[in-house]
Amino acid sequence: MNAHCLRFDIRIALLAAYLLVVALPASAVAESTFDEEMRLFSELLSLRPGADVADIGAGEGDYALAVAEIVGETGAIYATELDEDKLEALRMLEHERGLPQFHVVEGHFEDTALETASVDAAFLRDVYHHITQPEKFMTDLYRTIRPGGRLVLIDFPPTFWLALFTPKGIPENRGGHGIPIDLLIDEAKAAGFVPIRTVGSWPSSNFVTRTYGVAFERPATATR
Repeated sequence: MNAHCLRFDIRIALLAAYLLVVALPASAVAESTFDEEMRLFSELLSLRPGADVADIGAGEGDYALAVAEIVGETGAIYATELDEDKLEALRMLEHERGLPQFHVVEGHFEDTALETASVDAAFLRDVYHHITQPEKFMTDLYRTIRPGGRLVLIDFPPTFWLALFTPKGIPENRGGHGIPIDLLIDEAKAAGFVPIRTVGSWPSSNFVTRTYGVAFERPATATR
């Protein structure tokens, strides 16, 4: 096999890995896996009727809709998104479902685009490693979540297979596409969050990389 063919094969393998790990939409996740994820989200975020929750980087909206069912009409789910196509799809979903608790918000790379102390909980699923200014963004997450509230970050460590798809503009300390769990925890702690539980193998893990989840709490009393 010549060098050109070898490079082509590697690119194909990397593309396949990307499609399996990153580009797979929530709607394509096996129903049993999705249910298990939602069980964990409910537990880690302390979801309940009347809670106000933010899905930062909501994508197709599957998780935001599931949260909307839990919090009910007395609560709120803010589905934020940067991508214009996904944002439009979320707005259509908001219109079609007519759920008073479902709110679509145009997101920002630098901040949450939400009001101060506006939510009891927030979660980011395979989103945080795309943030180009993590220190600023994490500080803004702290501002957005009410004292005593929860934050759950779902992400994956960088691997050789995903190196070709490293997001532009992210800090070099990421080591590629993804973020090491220790680094993620350190950045959240620096903003004032306290880690309360780690899930080393999140239900969406696969043979390419092992997705993890970390739950944090914003202390009821300021510690920063």
